[in-house]
Amino acid sequence: MAVEEMFTSLPTVSNAQLTDIICAVQGYVSPSNLGLSVQETLQQVYDLIQSNVVLFNAGNPNGVLAGQTYQFCWDTSNSVLYICTTTGTSSTAVWTSLGVPPGGINWTTIAGTTQAAAINSGYVIGNGAQTTVTLPSICPVGSVVAIAGQGGGGWILAANFGRTIKMAGSTTSSGGSLTSAAQFDSIQVVCSVANSTWVVQSAITTGFTIA
Repeated sequence: MAVEEMFTSLPTVSNAQLTDIICAVQGYVSPSNLGLSVQETLQQVYDLIQSNVVLFNAGNPNGVLAGQTYQFCWDTSNSVLYICTTTGTSSTAVWTSLGVPPGGINWTTIAGTTQAAAINSGYVIGNGAQTTVTLPSICPVGSVVAIAGQGGGGWILAANFGRTIKMAGSTTSSGGSLTSAAQFDSIQVVCSVANSTWVVQSAITTGFTIA
């Protein structure tokens, strides 16, 4: 659209190009305060929409990024696409992976000695020192977290205050933990009560320490 063209001269949707110019009003307040009329291309408008709909994060966005339902987030570290299924803050938004089957697990190697776990995620213990993995506070029923032992120092799976982990006939204290006994001990837990209780689904160990 050239500067002198009328709105009725705008191309039909089927013929529109990203280089076409449209009029946009910025800062509109009221009929007596119309704001600034500017020209923008469809590409600029598209970029604005995309930057608010498709986010990106180096890793699983759960517990990291705020989100609104139907927003997307691209995990630049693991090449996995997530969609926000529950609107919330960086602590409460729920992002569901589209890169693994339902109930599947997105695995990451932990280089440090602490890790805030995200739902439907698995962690390979890469540090030689004992590593603590803390379960997420916000967890819908069916959420899964797994640990695969690799580092010689082993690992601790910790629950947040007010949350517990149940294994067979045992239950941790509120905010308690399970500690591995050997280097290659592994575990997978599933949330059985939303934002509250985790149950050991499978485990390989010579005997966890329950606290």
